[in-house]
Amino acid sequence: MTVAVIRAEGPREARRAIELLGGMGRFVSPGEKVLVKPNICAAKTSESGAVTDPELVAEVCCMAAEEGGEVVVGESPIHPFRSSRVFPRAGYGDFQERYGFPLLDLDAAEKVEIRIPGGMVVREEVVARPVLECDALINVPVMKTHLQTVVSLGLKNLKGVVPTRDKLIIHLRGLDQGIVDLNTVIRSRLVVVDGLVGMEGALGPTNGRPVRLGVIVAGDNVVEVDATCARIMGADPREIPHIRLAAERGLGRLEGYEVLGDGVEAVRREFELPARPDLNRFMISGILLRIYDLIRRPLDRLLGRSPTFRFGEVRLEAERCDGCRICVRACPVEAVSMEGNLPRIDARSCIACFCCAEACPRGALSRA
Repeated sequence: MTVAVIRAEGPREARRAIELLGGMGRFVSPGEKVLVKPNICAAKTSESGAVTDPELVAEVCCMAAEEGGEVVVGESPIHPFRSSRVFPRAGYGDFQERYGFPLLDLDAAEKVEIRIPGGMVVREEVVARPVLECDALINVPVMKTHLQTVVSLGLKNLKGVVPTRDKLIIHLRGLDQGIVDLNTVIRSRLVVVDGLVGMEGALGPTNGRPVRLGVIVAGDNVVEVDATCARIMGADPREIPHIRLAAERGLGRLEGYEVLGDGVEAVRREFELPARPDLNRFMISGILLRIYDLIRRPLDRLLGRSPTFRFGEVRLEAERCDGCRICVRACPVEAVSMEGNLPRIDARSCIACFCCAEACPRGALSRA
């Protein structure tokens, strides 16, 4: 198993990265149904670092078609965003007209409930039928941070095969293990990571800061590709739970594989990574909030003061909020409501999954 790392001036150089792996013919055979899965999570352009560059996706599609594959592109954005709004604003509105490959809205596709044998937290999930019917899935994520999982790369990108609100099941049951559970049954035959413009900071994966890295990473194993990308971003893959758990469950290695091309050190850049991700995961268990409810909140009320404990809770920057109500629809436990034009978060119900912050188009919500 090998990973290719190249400096790249533009999206068409994805071809060079794949050729280092032996060419697209290693991954696509004539007549196979190929689904290319980019990251089109929100109504942002690829220049923001939030979504995959459409030209890079088109280059991957062309290579697969040259090998005789029947190629389509498929994606489902963050719930509750609508694909009809997200795709055009992300540069994919005329994808088929420009490049000749259909773009499937996985939210509108038929849903199929699948079983996940050996699933640690997710044993059944709903997946869009085109994903199950393809012969080869090519995973094309962006190199970026994530406020909950530290990074969002190939493993995390597959959450987009789950349509609409069904994505939230993984958040409720355990995001890191749930990502791994999904990857045990939905396998990436090839992973091509868009590191041309990535994203860093605590507001990734949608509202962080763009990073012009000029890198493309490709490989035949999603764990090894993600481990390589984590190192490029200045992170230790052993300290990123979903990558480590995927390796522990036999989906790939964290080291000991071949790296071709320019190598990690030649392109490495220290990304600003989200702080306190371990606390975020602890907060999802609700234990810390329950302790606070029993001890500190009554004391605050008795003394007539506002709650002082904000660690791990959701913070609102009111001046950024435009009252769009997307956070209300994004919350899996209905902890967000509106008071006038501003969201109100019920701390007793909130599980600190930060789905509201991930979905907020203006970056008005973040971790306190």
